[in-house]
Amino acid sequence: MINDANNIVLAVLGAVGNGKSSTLNSIIQEPLFQSGRAVGPVTQRIGSCVRHWKLPEVGRTVHIVDTPGMCDSTYKDVENVHLMVDFFKTLSHGVSAFVLVFNIHNTRLDEYTKNMLRLFERLLGPQFWKHVVIVFTHVDEDQRDYLDANIDALTDPQEGFVKVINQWFQLSYQPPLVFLSNRDTRYSKYARDCFMELYEAVVAVEEGTRREKFTCTWFQEINNRVGVVQDNFIVSSIRSAAATVPQMVQAGTRAVSNVCSVM
Repeated sequence: MINDANNIVLAVLGAVGNGKSSTLNSIIQEPLFQSGRAVGPVTQRIGSCVRHWKLPEVGRTVHIVDTPGMCDSTYKDVENVHLMVDFFKTLSHGVSAFVLVFNIHNTRLDEYTKNMLRLFERLLGPQFWKHVVIVFTHVDEDQRDYLDANIDALTDPQEGFVKVINQWFQLSYQPPLVFLSNRDTRYSKYARDCFMELYEAVVAVEEGTRREKFTCTWFQEINNRVGVVQDNFIVSSIRSAAATVPQMVQAGTRAVSNVCSVM
């Protein structure tokens, strides 16, 4: 069941083309989520399902939620607020981990992505960071030596990726960092070991919060409403939160306002 309290609930966020859908397909060993190289976004709607976590076989069920390319600089996620409404309604019963997916070949955390993370922090509260796992994809075995410099830079305790995020968002908690390969996951021991590290990071996040899923007052308020009233409440909350993020693109903010006026 989707809302089974024993399920792992994963919400995967990141720019289009970073490997969100491929990562989820690898976890369940099933090509359920559309992925591939394309000019425009591949994930155009919220994808959600419940399957066994198969890579590795851990004997647990996972409720996986794929998002419509949130945090992509070319995306329409703030304009496509209806997708965000569906996303938050899906997650409102609790989240085990928010998996932030980045491409190892593009390790720059741009302003747009930072602003989207600020938006999530405004909506969900700073405690959501305690359920974050940061993932870098395309760390393939035959490229590992070539990527060592990137990996060293990302994991540097003074200037690394997580350290920079901690400074930007003033976090006292350090999210786990995982490197993944989605290549030949059925037969590659290297890929299986990568996904074991991801599972262990999710478990560590769960255990750090006494195996309680993330929830917040805003999620509870969502669940106290139904139908159009619920949708309008989510959209209004997104509009209010976006207004508090100084650098949010004006076009996106206008789009949120427009959606609010017609729902």
